[in-house]
Amino acid sequence: MLKATYVFIISLFFLASAGAAAQDTVMVPLHIRVGADVARPAGYFLNNDLRSFAVQGSFEFTERLAVTGGTIFSHYSTSRKSYDYNSQGLAFTLGPDFNFLKPKISEGRNYLGVGIHYGISFFSHATPRMEYTNAWGTSSLSLPSSSHVGHFIEVTPGVRTEIFPGVTMGWNLSLRLLLSDGTKGNLKPVNMPGFGDCSSKVSTGISYYISISIPYRTKRIIIKPVEEEDEEETPTQNDTTKGDYSSGTTTF
Repeated sequence: MLKATYVFIISLFFLASAGAAAQDTVMVPLHIRVGADVARPAGYFLNNDLRSFAVQGSFEFTERLAVTGGTIFSHYSTSRKSYDYNSQGLAFTLGPDFNFLKPKISEGRNYLGVGIHYGISFFSHATPRMEYTNAWGTSSLSLPSSSHVGHFIEVTPGVRTEIFPGVTMGWNLSLRLLLSDGTKGNLKPVNMPGFGDCSSKVSTGISYYISISIPYRTKRIIIKPVEEEDEEETPTQNDTTKGDYSSGTTTF
């Protein structure tokens, strides 16, 4: 009796193994990622009016879907012939990222996709000096610091790949649409953290992230299901109009 039980269990094991072998599967690790945008500090050499830093984290729910959040610090200060201006603050972004690569290609290491993020910006700005000329001569005034909250939407197409185990690198474009600059028709910010110049409803940018990736679980994905055998066709009955030759009679 005991021997028969062992034989039965071993038989089940081999049947399960045969079923798994009949399917093409890939093991995809899902990650938690934290990274920094190295393009923003480097941008200071191109525009020394702006100092900006950004960090970003993401959590992969599936091999195709991750939720990404970011924090951006920005300080802008400029001096022109007719005015001085400065602004500073923090922006936060949050939204889904979609990986278009198939699991067998991405393998949990490669990304080609797009993100759609909502952004909110908390900032203050001031104009210590503003000069203007009219018929009576040149006058100057100053606008004190005021605090505002702005809102925007960004779309971020991009690519990413693993360069070392646990380290990924990639870039993405940022296409942003301004929803509100929070100034209610007053002086528009020359630079709103996370968005940029608010003189236009649309802004663009590029980010280059180096991230640390920590796998938290591995997902088994079936990419080629077993093809079921077609059922044998059942014989069809003879049409009654052709006659019943087995009985030797013809039916009309």
